[in-house]
Amino acid sequence: MPIGAGERKDGLYYFRVVPQAMAIKNGSDSLDIWHKRLGHPSLRVTKLVSNVIPTNDSEMMNKDCDVCQRAKQTRDRFPLSENKVYDKLELVHCDLCGPYRNLSSCGASYFLTIVDDYSCAVWIFLLIDRKDMSHMILNFLAMVERQFNKQVKIIRSDNGTKFTCMKTYFLEQGIIFQSSCV
Repeated sequence: MPIGAGERKDGLYYFRVVPQAMAIKNGSDSLDIWHKRLGHPSLRVTKLVSNVIPTNDSEMMNKDCDVCQRAKQTRDRFPLSENKVYDKLELVHCDLCGPYRNLSSCGASYFLTIVDDYSCAVWIFLLIDRKDMSHMILNFLAMVERQFNKQVKIIRSDNGTKFTCMKTYFLEQGIIFQSSCV
């Protein structure tokens, strides 16, 4: 059904209105409908709308809006860890990454990451071959002992086989080796 017809004069459109188009709804919608039309705004915004747009609701809603209630939901917090460390370098996390197709400028295709659980300090070592990892961990342990006067107590890694060759050394040095479940 056409709502109007018109013509253009001097860059403006002049419309002749069809009588049926003038028969718009005279009345007001509920505040709930306006709340949904406007994308579920806050109660403050909804009050502003009710001052401008005539509604047939005398009291405010929003508290009963299912969409707004679901949008306010959050997920539960992670439980606090039972495994607390109280000093730097008590627990370090290690992971060997690679091989990568693109070599680094020094020819490395692997890198070893070591993260201190307490301070979140990160060390990254570039490795040409994965066999160099054991030697790099020994160097790291020596550096920590000399530079920070600390001894690493626990080394945690994923369940990969790359750290199994170090288990005997860790045992001899009194370092606890933990592998994660993934």
